[in-house]
Amino acid sequence: MPNEIVLSADRIVKTYTVGKRTVEAVKEISFDVFKNEIFALLGPNGSGKTSTIKMLLGLTLPNAGCINMLGFQIPKDVNKVLGHTGAILEGARNLYWHMSVMENVYYFANIKGKEVAQVKEPMELWAEKLNMANNLNMPVGRLSRGMQQKAALICCLAMNPSILILDEPLLGLDVMTMFEMEDAIRELKKYTTVILSSHNLRFVERVADRLAILKEGSLIAMGPINELKKSISLFQFRLTLQKREANWGYLQDIESMHSKGVKVKVTEVDDYTDIVELTLSQPELIFDIMSTLKEYNAVPIEISTLGESFEEVFLSLIERGEQLEACV
Repeated sequence: MPNEIVLSADRIVKTYTVGKRTVEAVKEISFDVFKNEIFALLGPNGSGKTSTIKMLLGLTLPNAGCINMLGFQIPKDVNKVLGHTGAILEGARNLYWHMSVMENVYYFANIKGKEVAQVKEPMELWAEKLNMANNLNMPVGRLSRGMQQKAALICCLAMNPSILILDEPLLGLDVMTMFEMEDAIRELKKYTTVILSSHNLRFVERVADRLAILKEGSLIAMGPINELKKSISLFQFRLTLQKREANWGYLQDIESMHSKGVKVKVTEVDDYTDIVELTLSQPELIFDIMSTLKEYNAVPIEISTLGESFEEVFLSLIERGEQLEACV
């Protein structure tokens, strides 16, 4: 079935009491997640991501709204839902360190009511894929940070979850382990549905099918990354400039255009050549840039256009803060 919905959040709200104040951490957000897709929850600190993830896992209950996951209702059927989900949480010790990786898998299988025979084959499969086959009998506490993260993923996947939630899966990993985890996460959609949260935007851009962006508890944008890029009018140029001593002051004048929607990054190639990367909120601003360069006799010897980076799109959406109706 195309676009089969496995999770639907409908106007969910989460509030906390802080002293005499009531803080609304999540403000009536709604979204759907489709079977076998990688769906990312993004936003700056304090945007409501963690509260949303905790509600999806039943670790905290929504004050209003409802969540339907795999045909079960949260909070009413939360215990039934947990048998079909897996999670790796940021900053949490997801496994028992005094036990081996294999012992952890069998321990959590027992809690979920599964037999050893049901989890042994998928455990060995993912241990092989993640280069952990020789570490299954090692105590988790003796593993490196990267191996511990892999071990937690193996433990989750051995249970064959219908939905897997990953909160900052690359946090604290070295570069090689990050690439291994990224490859594994990209492959996961063949086996399960993934909901992930990460501050690593380049990683999210490479693996996610769709994403939702939160700000201060509100959902401000949702959709495939390419659609979100199209919704933001950013124009980027790269200029190679030939300069002389008399025209080194051009940069200060261009930087003063920030309030108009101009962002500039300069790389000095040598004493007489600069690479200038420009991000403009309106295309006609390039004429102001060219006038400034002409005034300083800084000659562009090459001009090229650049595609919008996802980082720029994300920052623009956060700074704008308003809901994009076309994407939500």
